[in-house]
Amino acid sequence: MTDGDRPEQAGGHRLAPHAPGRYHLNWIFGGRWTVRIASFIAFMLLAAPLFAAQYAPRVLSPHVADTYSMKTFAEFPRWRDLTGDAKVYEIYRYLADTRTGLFPMGCGAWEGTDVMYEYGYIRDPVKMINVYALGYCDMLGPTMEGIMKDMGIGPARTVNLPGLDHVMAEVFYEGRWHYLDLDLRGVFRRADGSLASVEEARRDASLWEHPAGPLFFPNDHLAGLRRAYADSPVAYRYGVNMGGHTMDYVLRQGETFTRWWRPQGQRWNHHPSYHQGHFLTILQREPVGPKSKHVGFSIHGTGNGRFVYRPNLTEQSTDFHDGCYEASNVRPGPMGLAPAGEGSGYAILEIRSPYVIVPEVHEYATTEDDTGASVVRMEGERVGVSLSTDNGITWQPVSLSEGTADLTRFISGRYGYLLKLHLEPRSLVRSLEITTWVQVHPASLPALRQGHNEMRYVTGDHYGLNSHVVEVRPFANNPEDLLKFLAEPPADYDPQRTTDRIRGRFVAKVQAPPGTRIAWFSAGGSFLAHQDDEAPKTANTMAYAVEAPRGFTPIYRAQVPAGQSHWHYNADIEVRLKEPARTVYVEYVGDPGVNNIRIYAHCVPDRAPEPSRVVITHTWREGDQARSKQVALRGPGSYEIICAGEPTDESIEIAVASVVTP
Repeated sequence: MTDGDRPEQAGGHRLAPHAPGRYHLNWIFGGRWTVRIASFIAFMLLAAPLFAAQYAPRVLSPHVADTYSMKTFAEFPRWRDLTGDAKVYEIYRYLADTRTGLFPMGCGAWEGTDVMYEYGYIRDPVKMINVYALGYCDMLGPTMEGIMKDMGIGPARTVNLPGLDHVMAEVFYEGRWHYLDLDLRGVFRRADGSLASVEEARRDASLWEHPAGPLFFPNDHLAGLRRAYADSPVAYRYGVNMGGHTMDYVLRQGETFTRWWRPQGQRWNHHPSYHQGHFLTILQREPVGPKSKHVGFSIHGTGNGRFVYRPNLTEQSTDFHDGCYEASNVRPGPMGLAPAGEGSGYAILEIRSPYVIVPEVHEYATTEDDTGASVVRMEGERVGVSLSTDNGITWQPVSLSEGTADLTRFISGRYGYLLKLHLEPRSLVRSLEITTWVQVHPASLPALRQGHNEMRYVTGDHYGLNSHVVEVRPFANNPEDLLKFLAEPPADYDPQRTTDRIRGRFVAKVQAPPGTRIAWFSAGGSFLAHQDDEAPKTANTMAYAVEAPRGFTPIYRAQVPAGQSHWHYNADIEVRLKEPARTVYVEYVGDPGVNNIRIYAHCVPDRAPEPSRVVITHTWREGDQARSKQVALRGPGSYEIICAGEPTDESIEIAVASVVTP
């Protein structure tokens, strides 16, 4: 390790003013202010840096695109400056590559409790690239549709060949459609190298004359497949992919996030469909876990990540103020977190991951014995604990056994939760540790290659903002789950109508956390469409308003083309506000119907944080030799890793140190 690589303890130790997502100082000390405390606070505010949480921290490799969002994905140098067929084929090569691509397991990733697979299957490009190392054609086709649209290449659609039970995508640019298939691994190239459509492939035998290979139907008999394409009817679907998810999270003082390229035990999003028939055989093949059904399609299976949050809760540290979501009448004291004045108080901490939270899977056939998704360990006296999975709208009590609570049954398969500590007059929290496991698609991690690797540490969203996400993603098959997020409920709502649950108008509400404002948001949902020649009559809409539910600005009106062959479609619209707002209202009108909604509100702190030191650790192997590299950076920056041989990546860790002063 060189002097420049030696990790250093993060600097700064003073109490800060109102900071990102945190609480005001009068909340800390309650209603009783003394002259001595006030003088101390005044001194601190004059000299203090702001707190040091890192927003959307990520390490970028020159070999792997920035998968924070499709906007950052579009900026990868391999295709950023290309156009037309050259650009699209380069993206296809990347997504079909054994190191960086997606692959089929034969079953789809499923999230949530909705009874309809159309609303549960994941077809969000950002999730599929970063989180889920599995899928099949009905996930991969829509995912490619979404990638093409969200990168801004052109309109795209999902194509069905019912005669083969097969699904792929097409993208429209330069006046025509172009076929892209991530499941069977194929595109059709004319003699001049340009990309053809599925209709051209059905009638032009010359497009099939290329030899089979990694990028052209490697596992298929080409003559038989060509005849099947020609004989099958064709159906077109629009808006099959969903969107809105980004790789936002906040890494706080006292928190470490480690990701592994290989699974750490049997940890994945546990869904019964993975454990049936030949899928079970795929799961049990080494390394155990979800992986490609075709051995040669990817070098990866499922990877894992682990957040460990261990803040120092004494008055010698600013960890609590840096990491607290909201608090009332509590403060760090000599021994730990304690009431600030008379009466009770509380502190709320947020656990939020851009990767789905997953358990250790034991018996495949049941989730009842899943464990370890997120575990809280606490030392203290007279402290109550509760948990919220709906942004603090409702709370449920949590029991600790010998200071430990396993929250798996509450939060497995979700992306975050709020943990509330309830303090009485003589309560004390000496220490707190929260360990949370997540599922990772290793293809998105910052891989090393032989030679010089110029790595970059970056933070912030695709607008360069320090944003924190509030997610509203209820499932409308459950009225209790949906209605609590609505400012104005629908007049015509029947969860038993699986294809048109909501008809007409309703309004959803999103509130920024304390100390933050919403700078931009994505609003979307699952909608009912008219079909075939009637499809253009589809008139579902979305609009938004800030601070009060009036004066709505339209942001979406359905434009479903004739020929839409399916009753269901998705739409997601991103809106950047002129001025950040505390509250955003989204108005939906189901015409003919809305079936589910999703809103991702990106909130920025009222006061910007100061860049702080982070410690980044890479581990890998070169042959039989274990290698590692550790660097310390104050905010975004670059560093180099040199690999003498071809490396096998093992893990990458990002850590923000506790800030403690004697």
